[in-house]
Amino acid sequence: MALLTAKGIASVEVALLIRSLVLPRTVTTIGGGEYAGPNGDTITVRVPQPGSARTQSTRGADITYDDITEVPVDVQLAHLYHGKLLSDEERSLDLESFAQQIARVQIAAVATGAEDELASVMNALTSDAEFDETGTAANTRAGVLTAREFLGRENAPAGDRYLAASPEIVSRLLSVPDFVKVNESGATSALRQAIVGQIFGMQVVESSALSAGSAVAYHSSGFAFANRVPVAPDGAAESANFSQDGLGVRHIFQYVPDKLSDASVVSTFAGASAVVDEPDSGSGTQARRYFKFDTSESGSGSGI
Repeated sequence: MALLTAKGIASVEVALLIRSLVLPRTVTTIGGGEYAGPNGDTITVRVPQPGSARTQSTRGADITYDDITEVPVDVQLAHLYHGKLLSDEERSLDLESFAQQIARVQIAAVATGAEDELASVMNALTSDAEFDETGTAANTRAGVLTAREFLGRENAPAGDRYLAASPEIVSRLLSVPDFVKVNESGATSALRQAIVGQIFGMQVVESSALSAGSAVAYHSSGFAFANRVPVAPDGAAESANFSQDGLGVRHIFQYVPDKLSDASVVSTFAGASAVVDEPDSGSGTQARRYFKFDTSESGSGSGI
């Protein structure tokens, strides 16, 4: 087996990482440069609010100046990691491929943990509507149209719209005539491995991290995902950082003499939050760019 180094390991982990991420690649990502603080602290994202045009009453009349407002969105970061001690016996007698046997497991664990931070936010949302438990194509189509209309009314931009769905909902979507499978669309985006199709202007991504029988339609600005790579520790023999598609992680590799083992540790800071705009001045209802629905057996919203 080739000599292991943190930098060399990082080069193979990038390829593994891209196959592990789904949801974080579809939302607004806040890079580490906008956050500073100890583990568990909160980053505040400031979201600009839309303005309204005024009409000058008469030629030459004084005009009115308006403030530009922002809404603070708090995102709390968790320190996610996976550590593995490789004994001398394992390295000498058992290990054939570090990338396949060790790095793959560690990267999948950390990437899944980071994605779960976002999935937990989506799962905790109150349902806006419900699919019928019977799961007919007509009912599924009506549900997606309801979500599309909601996003349009909330002024969500037409581009970068997604429908994140559990496997059960994806199976239902496959029976809808309007659903275009990704292998039939000709799309070649970086998200191709995660996207399973498209319907009514929304890219459909499948995620088993979502609650069974649920789905969320949203614009990429409807959720914020924060990520920061931990600093390189002074005591580590080797440390390397790498990133892919909005997620950065750190890898530490060093020998632990009292264990007669090598320590391989992958970690990152990650967190997520839903983005809600200021209440409408007329209705008092908060604007948002996401729409959640469940099946009738688990949802709490109104029927479709």
